[in-house]
Amino acid sequence: MRVLIVEDNQELADFIRLALRDEGYATDNAANGTQAVNLMSVFQYDAVILDLGLPDFDGLQLIRQVRKVGNTVPVLIVTARGGINDRIKGLDLGADDYLNKPFAIGELIARLRAILRRPNSITGMSINMKRGKLLLDPKSKRVVAGENNITMGKTEFALLEYMLRHATLTVSKEALFNAIYSLGFEVTDNAIQVAVHRVRKKLEQVNAEVTIKTIRGIGYILI
Repeated sequence: MRVLIVEDNQELADFIRLALRDEGYATDNAANGTQAVNLMSVFQYDAVILDLGLPDFDGLQLIRQVRKVGNTVPVLIVTARGGINDRIKGLDLGADDYLNKPFAIGELIARLRAILRRPNSITGMSINMKRGKLLLDPKSKRVVAGENNITMGKTEFALLEYMLRHATLTVSKEALFNAIYSLGFEVTDNAIQVAVHRVRKKLEQVNAEVTIKTIRGIGYILI
């Protein structure tokens, strides 16, 4: 899953990015509201972590703009503003949760997981994702097929999770790349092809009754 961090404090943004990457998330950082709007016009994010005190305009204004165009991406406000009025206004404008600075990174990650589990999130994330004999738990990062545990790297897990969310739909290589890798992340041209091959092989080895089929010239489909 891909998360946009809208935070002008680069040290804090980098700290959050590293923590989320350890959890298997792809992350991008916008240092101001204008950059955030531009990125969100190009990429579909699974969640946004938003600081309200941006250098160009208020984070509440960003929420207003996002919701006005019908974008339902979950938004977690993270800010030093402790006033109840700011919390109420942010939630009324369409934010999904609110976390005051300073915060424990473990709580931020837990709150992020919580808003991604909600039915109104664009991911439609459930606690466990099932298809055939395959079961994937986004929280524990555990993948099993029947009684067989399947060991997967972060990229493999992210790829399989995305494919499960879009099961029976054809997914382009570009969509997979955008969902799995952070902006500016350097990989080889055949990185997606290699990752799909590894995941497909692991599913076949345990007879998961699920496979990823290649649609030539278009992308992939999980069936």
